[in-house]
This record gives sequence, structure tokens and C-alpha cells, in this order.
Amino acid sequence: MPEDTLLDIQDLHLQFKTFDGTAKVLAGVNLSMRRGDVLGLVGETGCGKTMTALSVARLIPMPPGEITRGRVLFNGEDVLLKSDDEMQQFRARHLGMIFQDPVTNLNPLFSIREQLMDAVLYRQEINGRAAARWRGFMPSVRQKRREAFARVVDLMRLVGIPEAERRIHEYPHQFSGGMRQRVLIAMALAGDPDLLIADEPTTALDVTIQAQILRLIRQLVDQLHLTVLLITHNLGVVARTCERVAVMYAGRVVEEAPVAELFRNPQHPYTQGLIKALPGKHTARGELQNIPGTIPNLNDPPPGCRFHPRCAQVMDVCRREVPGMVTIGPDHHVYCHLHSETP
Repeated sequence: MPEDTLLDIQDLHLQFKTFDGTAKVLAGVNLSMRRGDVLGLVGETGCGKTMTALSVARLIPMPPGEITRGRVLFNGEDVLLKSDDEMQQFRARHLGMIFQDPVTNLNPLFSIREQLMDAVLYRQEINGRAAARWRGFMPSVRQKRREAFARVVDLMRLVGIPEAERRIHEYPHQFSGGMRQRVLIAMALAGDPDLLIADEPTTALDVTIQAQILRLIRQLVDQLHLTVLLITHNLGVVARTCERVAVMYAGRVVEEAPVAELFRNPQHPYTQGLIKALPGKHTARGELQNIPGTIPNLNDPPPGCRFHPRCAQVMDVCRREVPGMVTIGPDHHVYCHLHSETP
């Protein structure tokens, strides 16, 4: 593992107990991120993108969820081995999460100031406890709240909210959808995280506001040197924002490459299908191509490659064996039997 690797997910398997059986949601996810990466995780709805991110943060309720195999290494430490108390401190120090719907993730009964102050004070308590002890004193409650308020105003300015000192006292319903999403981004940045996980942060926004939020994330990456995992089903968002992309299908990563390389030279049949389904400026009515079939039932997934029932290039080995990783080029990997003989 390279020294600059921040996150390394190895052979991660996750399942859920349901009334209909056991859903094998993740089946051997392998994914790594270096410091400073902006990685897009793309795929159809239900392919396991969000479950992968929640596994990193250990936010999956267990039961009904169960991680049956694999490791999630963060700075070389396996987060799956940490206790609940250790994970709380880990999330406060190292992770920031932006959720896709700001309406349901901001409490309408509390002002923006109260909600951001809670986030900042909690992270200051976790991050500053050791430093305060080393200095030989514990700051007073008034001093901590004064420092937290200044930090909240700075965060609101950082994410581009105008008149931060005035608007900080308003409530979520007084903010537009784009401004609410900026508040969630400020909340995620409260603890200066090493890794920012953005789970479809533009889904609930119109196209113009989407562009503003994506531009803001890109500015924050450059300004704060963030490492970002951006979850989306929109390849256009990936093209504008990310440097690398991993494509998921039915609980597995099927291809990983730099963004320009993936669009220029897709190797997995599923990735090729996704790109062919994108409309272009010269696409005429009726010319859009689709991927035949539907995603498999994860309670009873097909053996071998999970994409083989929908693949036009399927071979007998695809129905029997799970494909291993094949390196196509620099930083370009594919999990497909079609390339198993590639040197």
C-alpha cells in the first residue's frame, strides 16, 4: 500500500437480513484513495454506493446489517475493529459527511446558529481535549462558545453564504435549497476532516444550483487540500468535478480509472453501456442506447460476474467465476473476464 494512501477498502462484504432473505448488498468491494484524491463513485440506484460510504463511517445499523468479511483501512488502521466510543471520536476527527437532502438533515425547530454550534462544539471537545490538558487548563464554557461562534461564522463565509453574521440566526425554512446544502457542507467541515464524503449532494437541487455546489466543492478541495469521495449516478457531475472514478454494479466495483481515461477508453461492458446511454448534442430522437435487462435481486444474485445476465459479450466463464482485477494501464483497473489474458 503506497505511503500516501488514506483509505483502502479490501474485499468488503455487507449483507442485510430481510423478511425475504439475506440481501448481499456488497460482495467484495475493493477501493483505495490517496490523499488529495477527488474520487467519483458512480452506478445505478441500489448498486451499493451509499452502503460503501456508510461502511467507512460505521453508520450501518447492526443488526439488520452485518459485515461478514473485509477490511476498511484508514491511515493504516482498520476502522471495523474500533469500539463504538473510538468510532465516535474517529468520525469527529477524520470524517465529514454531506447528505443528499438538506431538508431532512436540518432540524426545522432550531436556528442555523444552534445546529452549527452543536457540530463545532462537539468537534472542539473531541479535538481540543488533549491540547487543553497539555496547556494545563480547561477553557470556560463562555470562552468555548465564543470561539465556536467565531468558527461558525467563518465556516458560513467559507461556503459562500452572504451576510453570515445576520443569517446565522435564521431557521432552515428561511434558506433556499442551495443555501441549505451549503450549511450542510459547513457542518461537514466543522472538524477539518481528512476525508469528505459527499453522498449525491446535488440530487435535490435544480441544474443552476447544482453547478454552484459542485464549483464550491472544487474550490474547497483546492483551498483546504481535501480528499473527497463523491457519490453520484450522474456521469456529467463526475466529468466536471472528479479526477478519478470507480464504477459500481450490484455491490461490486467493476472498473476504476482516471476520469478522462474512463470516458476515452471504457473497458467493462457495463461502463461502456453507461457512456453509450449518455445523450450528446448530436443525438437524435430514438437514438439513445440502453442496457437491456434489470439489476439482479441481491437476495439471490447470479453466480460469477453479476453483470453477465445483461452482458452482450458474456462467456461461459462469466457465469461460473467472479472476475479478478486486471490492470489495463496506469491507474486503470477492470474486473472482467474479457481482459483476463491482458498482459
